[in-house]
Amino acid sequence: MSEAKQLQRHALECLRLQADCMQLAGVAHSHDVQSHFVYLARFWGALAVSGPSTNAGPEIFKPEMQTT
Repeated sequence: MSEAKQLQRHALECLRLQADCMQLAGVAHSHDVQSHFVYLARFWGALAVSGPSTNAGPEIFKPEMQTT
C-alpha cells in the first residue's frame, strides 16, 4: 500500500472515531462522561490532521490528566 493511501486510511479512521465520540457525547447522561467523549473527539480530530507518526497524544491529553 502506498504511503499516500496509508495516510488517507489513517485520517479516515481517525475521523470515524471522532464522529463516534461526538455521537456518544450527545447521548451521555453525565457531564463528566460527555466532557470526556468531547475531549476524545478532539484528540482523534487532531490525530487525523497530524498523521500517524506524530506524537500528538501527550500534548493533547496533558490538560485532562492534571488534577485540580
